[in-house]
Amino acid sequence: MKDFFALCKYSFKFSTNITFMLIFLGIGVVTEVVSKGTQYLGGFYVVLCSMYMFQFIMSLSMSDMIQSSGIGRRIQLDIPVKLNFTLSFVLFTVLIIFRSIMAGRYPEKANEIATSLFAIDILIFQLFIYTAVVYKYFLASIIIFCLVIGFITAGLTFITNLDMFGGLTLSTSIILGYVLIAVGAALQYLICRLIIRKPISQRAFRGVFKDAK
Repeated sequence: MKDFFALCKYSFKFSTNITFMLIFLGIGVVTEVVSKGTQYLGGFYVVLCSMYMFQFIMSLSMSDMIQSSGIGRRIQLDIPVKLNFTLSFVLFTVLIIFRSIMAGRYPEKANEIATSLFAIDILIFQLFIYTAVVYKYFLASIIIFCLVIGFITAGLTFITNLDMFGGLTLSTSIILGYVLIAVGAALQYLICRLIIRKPISQRAFRGVFKDAK
């Protein structure tokens, strides 16, 4: 596994993507701190960083050296799923530690923190499915991903007024998050396995295909 972390620096536009990842992480951390964990967007930006690890590994699968080495299948299947799961688990754990501290310090905001974490749980699960298909069905995945985020953004205000969410606890959102990470990783693996023979979309890594011409 350590070798694949080392290989990431040879992935498509590594410097650019690592910069974007750090920007999203920075925005997420600042938003979390400023909102005291009551907004879902900051937490989502934090866990979004796991997607970049998946992208780094997937882009390596287009290398002739990787394909000829006999590990091309692992690059598109085992390795990215394991790394995505591990990083998502770690980032989510850091997130809930911070939010648990905020809930203890500001008990009047506990329900807001739990409700926004619930939204993050759903987005994390959706992110696993998205990363499983986006590099093979790029345009359709982008459209669906944006629609889901728009739906959650619009629906968050509505669901917070429902009685069932009035009693939502942080513990429930935490447990649900870990369950959805596990289920999301399992589904991601199955989807990747089903579409592994499908060629990578040229739109997903346009620069690579352009350079190859």
